[in-house]
Amino acid sequence: MKSFGKREIFAIEYEIVDIENGYFEMWVHNIPICCFFKNNTAEQYMWNLSYIVEWLSQNISNLLRENEFPLPIQANTSIDFYNKSGDYDSEDIDEFDKWFERRQEWYFCHSWYSERAGSYLAEVFFRRLGNKIEIEWDNTELYDGIYFVNPTGLHYVDIDLFQQIVSDFVLDFNTQKL
Repeated sequence: MKSFGKREIFAIEYEIVDIENGYFEMWVHNIPICCFFKNNTAEQYMWNLSYIVEWLSQNISNLLRENEFPLPIQANTSIDFYNKSGDYDSEDIDEFDKWFERRQEWYFCHSWYSERAGSYLAEVFFRRLGNKIEIEWDNTELYDGIYFVNPTGLHYVDIDLFQQIVSDFVLDFNTQKL
């Protein structure tokens, strides 16, 4: 597998298997995030990697900007913000719709899960905090019969390192696909 970065800090690894599919892993502090168990067998994430590459390409600028969560929620991490904002209710339909549209827009820009295209991709949130990128995941109850090797985690990675590794991965993948 091609590797970008260092597993003990932050790394992305991939290998193209055929014209559409490939293996993918993201490492944070020696933790593989995408590896899972299916039928008691450990499996690497394999799917059409262009979905992940496209999401990273389209959202890297969102991730690198320091922007507040768009709703008035008291929370400390990405998943905490997202989960707490789902409890909102209002009798005003327009206000209710506006709330959940803003929540969904933030989610689409900070988690690649919407680009899983039917695969068993880990749900990972990315958020800038100062000069770090927060990487958080909770995949404890994501799919029936699928159990992630490392179901939950929260780590911070230097923003420049994150940007370099993601950019190198995207460029290399796009070059390989030509």
